[in-house]
Amino acid sequence: MSDTEQKAFPLRVEQVGIIVKNREEAMQKWTSLWGVGPFRLHEVDLPDGLVRGKKTRCKAKLAFGQVGPLEIELIEPEESVSTWGEFLRDRGEVVHHLGTWVSDIDKEIAEYSEKGLGVLQYGDDGFVRFAYMDTEPAAGVIIELLQRK
Repeated sequence: MSDTEQKAFPLRVEQVGIIVKNREEAMQKWTSLWGVGPFRLHEVDLPDGLVRGKKTRCKAKLAFGQVGPLEIELIEPEESVSTWGEFLRDRGEVVHHLGTWVSDIDKEIAEYSEKGLGVLQYGDDGFVRFAYMDTEPAAGVIIELLQRK
């Protein structure tokens, strides 16, 4: 490999995260239109979240449903500083990220950082560590790294 070539990241899209105004209404739409469900509900309140390197509280209501091997994550942001709230305010109900599960999130973050792709938002809810990587300018979408604890 020459100095100008870069090793590609393996990317397995296992989750699509979608920003919604109302989790309950969004679940009903996904169930009635495509038969997605049942949904697993989760609320996240991260007092020690990081958004663009700054500590902040990140809150959202989440719903997870399966479409074959793909997980659909519906994200209803609550009043807090987060990329979720920014997307809802600036873009409305849209795809927020593509998620992939990794075994070593710190190693993956370092590899992304070596390519000039930093962390937009980071959190640890006690069950899962996640990092939204700043890939949107380069790829048109945010990539989320997920690691089970």
